[in-house]
Amino acid sequence: MKKVIFILTFLVFREASFAQKPVVHQNQDVKKLYMNPQIAPSFPGGEEAWQQFVASNLDTKVLVKNGAPPGTYTVTVSFIVGMDHVVSDVGCKNDPGYGMCQEAIRLIKKSGKWKPGTQDGRIVNGFKLQPIVFRIN
Repeated sequence: MKKVIFILTFLVFREASFAQKPVVHQNQDVKKLYMNPQIAPSFPGGEEAWQQFVASNLDTKVLVKNGAPPGTYTVTVSFIVGMDHVVSDVGCKNDPGYGMCQEAIRLIKKSGKWKPGTQDGRIVNGFKLQPIVFRIN
């Protein structure tokens, strides 16, 4: 009888050890925002592609209609590039007026998906500051 109980106990513990689910480590970076990731978020195709996008999509006519005098103006736009490549939380760090902040935000939102930043070889949610230069002649 002791032998039967020992065998049953052994089988129960053996099955219990196989029935356990493997431990899955959830990526803690999903909720974390890196203000200065090792590799910053970037526009797909690099700086040259970004310059082409800006040249093709920035509407300076809005600024002229709003009475902006000739000159060079820089608006710094802040936003987050998520691990899913989506841009969110777009805002201006400075606003020279004449609709420049609104135009810069429109441009960033229109830019589509960006390459997210990386930290220690992992894709992370990254903060980005992007200057946008307006030249009005």
